[in-house]
Amino acid sequence: MILLTEAAKFYKGLDHQDCAWDFLQDQVGIEVIQEFAEIYRSDPRLNDESESTEKLVSLYQLAGIWNCSETLIKQSEIDELNSCLNEWGITTPARIKHFLSQTAHESGGGRWTKELSDGWYLEGRDDLGNTQAGDGPLYKGAGYIQLTGRANYTDFSNWKQDDPLILQLGCEHVANNYPFTSAGFWWVNNRMNELCDADPSVEQVTLRVNGGYNGLDDRKYYYGRCEQYIDS
Repeated sequence: MILLTEAAKFYKGLDHQDCAWDFLQDQVGIEVIQEFAEIYRSDPRLNDESESTEKLVSLYQLAGIWNCSETLIKQSEIDELNSCLNEWGITTPARIKHFLSQTAHESGGGRWTKELSDGWYLEGRDDLGNTQAGDGPLYKGAGYIQLTGRANYTDFSNWKQDDPLILQLGCEHVANNYPFTSAGFWWVNNRMNELCDADPSVEQVTLRVNGGYNGLDDRKYYYGRCEQYIDS
C-alpha cells in the first residue's frame, strides 16, 4: 500500500512510470484499478468539505434543465457539479446558465459523458499532443465539454495531481469521474466566466465553445430551460 501511495504521489507522466501503471493494470484489471481510485479518494475529510461546498444547483434544478426524471441523476453527479461550479468560480446566475446550457447540449441533456466515436480519427493528431500509438481512442473526448487529446488530458492531470489515473485510463476515467470538472477546467482556461460577465448572447457563447454555431437552436432551448430553473 505504501508503494502504491508513493507511486501516485510522484507520478510525473514519464515513460517508465506509464509502463509501471500499464503493468499494474494488466495484472489486476481496469475494474480493480477504478475501484481502488474510488476508495483512495474517499477520505472522510472530503465528505466534510463537500458539506461546506455551496449548493448552487439542486437535483430538482438540474433535472428540470436536462428535462429528465430526478431518479435518473445520481447524488454524486450533483455533488460533482457543485464542486465544479465552486472550484472554477461559475457562481453567478449568468455564468451558471451559460455553463449548464452549453454542457447540456454537448451531453444530450446529460446522457453522454464521452464522445460517441471510437476516437481513432484522432490518432496521430500532433496538434492535440497525440504522439503515441493508441492516443486517439485513449484520449478521445470526455466530459460535458469534451476534453480531447493527450496534451489537454496532461494539463488536466497536472491540475488534478492526486489522480494519475487520468492519464493512465484516459477517456473512461474522466467520463466516469470528472464530467463537469473537466468541462469547468476548459471553461476557465478559455475565459468563459469573463465572457458571461459581459451579458453575451447564446450565439456569442456558442461561437467560443464550438468555434461556430453547430446546434445553436438546441443550445438556445437549454438556455431557456436554465432561465426557468436558475434564479437571476
